[in-house]
Parts: sequence; C-alpha cells; structure tokens
Amino acid sequence: MPPNPRSKRVASRFSDQDFDMADEESSKDGSLFVWTIIILLLVAFAITCWIGSFYVFGHPETSFSYQILNKLKKLDPPKRFEFTDAPRGEFLKPAQILERYGKLSPRELMRLNETLLRNYLRNYKLTQDLVPYVVGTYNILDSYELTKDDFFESGVVALAQAKENPKVLLEQIFPAQTKVVPALHRTLLTGLDIDFKRENELCAIIHIDKSGDGRVRVTTVSILYPSYESATASGTFTLEPPAVLNVAAGLPVVTSGRLTEAEAKYAAFRRRAGLPATSPDAPAQTRLVRVERPVAVNAPPAGQPSPSPATVAPAVPVATPAGSLPTPSPSPVADATPAPAPSPSPSTAAVPPSSGSWPVYEPGRMPRGRLLNVKDVSSKAGGDATGERTYLQGNFVVTASGPNRAVLRTQGAITDAIGFGGRSGNVRVIVEFPPGARPPAEGATFSRDARRPFQVTDVREGADGQVNVYVREVTRP
Repeated sequence: MPPNPRSKRVASRFSDQDFDMADEESSKDGSLFVWTIIILLLVAFAITCWIGSFYVFGHPETSFSYQILNKLKKLDPPKRFEFTDAPRGEFLKPAQILERYGKLSPRELMRLNETLLRNYLRNYKLTQDLVPYVVGTYNILDSYELTKDDFFESGVVALAQAKENPKVLLEQIFPAQTKVVPALHRTLLTGLDIDFKRENELCAIIHIDKSGDGRVRVTTVSILYPSYESATASGTFTLEPPAVLNVAAGLPVVTSGRLTEAEAKYAAFRRRAGLPATSPDAPAQTRLVRVERPVAVNAPPAGQPSPSPATVAPAVPVATPAGSLPTPSPSPVADATPAPAPSPSPSTAAVPPSSGSWPVYEPGRMPRGRLLNVKDVSSKAGGDATGERTYLQGNFVVTASGPNRAVLRTQGAITDAIGFGGRSGNVRVIVEFPPGARPPAEGATFSRDARRPFQVTDVREGADGQVNVYVREVTRP
C-alpha cells in the first residue's frame, strides 16, 4: 500500500518539534554552565579581595601594602612620643643584644624584623609586645646623608659600634628636615660618642641584621625625636618624624660596601688620634649631648598665641669629676622682692621654713655650682646641702601644686609605672617659688637644664625610704 502523505507530514512535524526541544534544552544547559562559572569566579574574586584586605591591613611593612594604605590614608605617619606616653619596653645593653639576637636563625630573624617594622609603622598600636630600646655608649664610625632612595628619605644615618662590645653595631637614624641636614652631618663625625640613657632617651630597634663574622647590627630610631648638640660643636639640631617612608628601599640603610668604608675610615681616625687599634676608648670630650626642650608650664589663654620657646643649652655638669666642662662664672641680677611665704598647702608636703626671699637670676647667669640630676642628688640624703651650691636638672611631672609650692616627680619615675624599671620612683622634689611667682599646675610637664636649674636647699630620707629633695626656683621665666 502506498504511504499516506498526511502521515508523512505529521511525522515530519513531530520530528521537527523534537529537534527544536532538544536544541532549546541544550541552549539552557549551556547558559546555566556559563553562569555557574561566572558566579564561581565572582565568589573567588570576593574571597581574594577579602583575604587581600586582611593582608594589606595586617602587613603594612611590605611595600605593596604600605603604598596602598598610604594612598588611602589608612596609616598614620610615625608620631613623636612624649616620654610619659611612650609604649612599654625593655632596655637592652650591647651584651644583651648580642646574646638575644646573635643566635637567631635566618627565618626567625626575618619574622622578627617584620614584627619590629610593623609595630613601628603602626606607632606601636595593636600590639602587646615590649618595645626593645637601646642603651649604652656607641662610637660613630661614619655617617651618611639620607636620600629619597633610602628607607628614610631625609636626615642622616650614623653607623656606630658599641664601646663595651665592638661586635654590636648600631645604625642610628636621625630623621630631619632637609635644611638642617648639612649641620647634622657635620656634627655626626667619626669618633663621636652617642650615649643612650634610659632616663631621657627611647631609641627603638626597628631592624636587626647579622653578618657572617658573628656581629649583630641593629637599626634604631628615637621615637622621641629630640634635639641634640655636640659637646665640641656649636649649634643644635632637632629631629622630625618622617612624613612618608620609602619602604621599598628596605633595611638596613647602610650597605655592606659603605660598612667596609666606614670601618677603614674609623681605623684611620684612631691611628691619627694615637689610640690603640684594639681599644674602644675615644676622647671623652667628643660626645653628642641630648638637649632638653622646655615644655610650657601653663598654657596661654584662649585666643593668645603661644610664646616661642627659647633656645636652651645642653645640661653640662660644672662639678669636679674628670671630663666635666665648667660653665663660666655668671653675674647675678636683682633679687626678688622680699615677702613672707604663705603656709604650705596640705597637698604639697611639709617643707622647712623659708627665709621669705632669695636672689633670682636670668637664665644661665646664676652663681657657679654643681649640676646634678635627681638620682645623684638623692644620694646626698642626710648630708650637708648648704656647704656646696648644688643645682638640680631633669624632666619633671607636677603631682601636686599649692600657693608658692609644687611637688614634682621625675619622668623617669613615671616610667617605673609603665614597666621601664629604675629607682627614681621613691624621690620627691618639693619646689618653693619666689613670692608672686605662679607654680605650675598639677599634671604639667617640663624640663630644667643648665640654664634654668633648681637650687637644692635640703635632702632628707624618711624611715620608709622616701627621699624628699627641697629646692628653690632661682631663675626668671
């Protein structure tokens, strides 16, 4: 029987529908696969960004992270700390530095350097680690001006070695404005001694490097950014926190080639000075002196500009020990107006009766005397404080204030409370001010040096070990 044409058309129509449905299902499956791949890629991208953001914020010590955080203004530049709000730390002598870091493996040293630099860049926030500070005397081998190709882009780096252990090298960074760099470089000469004392300096270690001969080199920077002056050069220079850092340049700053040159220059210096090649001793007068910047005792009234601080000289002892430099004999000026002193406030501590008046002088023009710090003057407890004219210098915090009197503690005593140690916490300074003078307010901080010291009138030690140092204000504001 011949095929039915209608049946052929029906079969053909069903066959075409089947192909169309198959094509549609195939197209849907392909689109679903493509969208699945796109979604997975987006999820992977989101996870990568999430993890990457944690890495960037968690590792500002890498060049990539630092540049991003700096552009986004998510990382504050290094700040200038005050001694009273500095991060908790521990003070390491050269022997302790060599013992602690000399035995570290390369991997341990790498991790430690990442942590040290990360904490510095974060201004020691988000960490409970104790900051390693350097103490001791170091002798400069040579110094170099910093450029934009260095980690710190402006200032001077001084390469020095520890006097008590030459196996410990110090790479001290002096960040400063470009205009003072020439004077700074002329001051940091070969053979100059740098003293780091826990009483007035906080030089933090930010990098550690080991050489094949067993020496340890630490890179340090003072987080106080103080002022310095050479004992044999005129003028002072003040350090400034860097606004931006070239993290890509890396640390240490001084290359191995410059280190070799510095050692050769130092050896030549010692030969010219007639010093033995194996002795670390250098002439005592070649020393870098820390200059204390005075802090305003009372803030000016609102709307009035603050007076510019006067330039101060370094606190140079005038006593008889060897190596001290006497100050010229000053001439006194007019005495303060006599007036009876009011009775002390209960908040200030009982003081010996006052004579009511005493001479006051212009800064730096008081009679010749012996200049001591709190630690030295406290050892005179029970002795005769009236036989030799003695002056007191230091950094102080006002703990109590009353009419014509104030009670002070040293800023070194404050460090006892934040974990720095020391023995200055049991010393209290009671200051008597001339009639009409305004004592500093409670909580104020300030510094006194050779230009404006207090005159010591008495030193007494109580049964509980508390040492009271009684002093007078003998200089005009």
